Amino acid sequence: MGSGIQVAVATVGLISVLIFMWLAVPTEQTLDLKFPNVVILRGLGSLDLEPISFDNNSLPLIPSAEAAQFNGFYQFEPLFYHKSFDRFVPWEQRDKAMVFSCTMFCSAYNTTANEVKLALIHASLDGKRYSWYLTEFRDEDANSPVIYARTKLRKSPTYRAPWVTVTPGGEIKPKDLEEVHIITAWDALRFDTPLKWAVTAILVGGIVFWYKSMKEKDD
Repeated sequence: MGSGIQVAVATVGLISVLIFMWLAVPTEQTLDLKFPNVVILRGLGSLDLEPISFDNNSLPLIPSAEAAQFNGFYQFEPLFYHKSFDRFVPWEQRDKAMVFSCTMFCSAYNTTANEVKLALIHASLDGKRYSWYLTEFRDEDANSPVIYARTKLRKSPTYRAPWVTVTPGGEIKPKDLEEVHIITAWDALRFDTPLKWAVTAILVGGIVFWYKSMKEKDD
């Protein structure tokens, strides 16, 4: 029975390590370590979204209940391609953008086009400030890519930035999306809250106690 528990614990530990590596370790094509392999978008679904086209034209409103389908796991895709991509990020500035494609538990809004891709784009369009954009690419659509939301501009690359709605400009001001944020496996390594310190202490203490108990049984 004791050996069976050890095998089970070891198996769970191995699977956990593999999952963490998939979430946290950048792919070999990544030339820098700005972000992990997977980011998780959360919090959409509390407010309606008013998307815009890549050239700032207003598009029909998306009810909050339907906006929740954009939440999910997005994986870094260094070879991402869509024929409307360069409308948003010109080809000569492609190196200034990183694309994370919808991978799990998320889905695009348009389901009728032949090829639809939902993605998070991190880009510095002016070469000075950075932002994330929640975008959808659609075939044969003059408005593609469609932009659903973005983060506020930041001077340095980061996924810890507040989200806002998009607007066509003018007197229309963006609304704060206070519940929307990106989390990653790297957040588990940030000991920035008492809860994380407590959980870490409990895990370490539990492992030490388990090891000592197993050693006493062997003796």
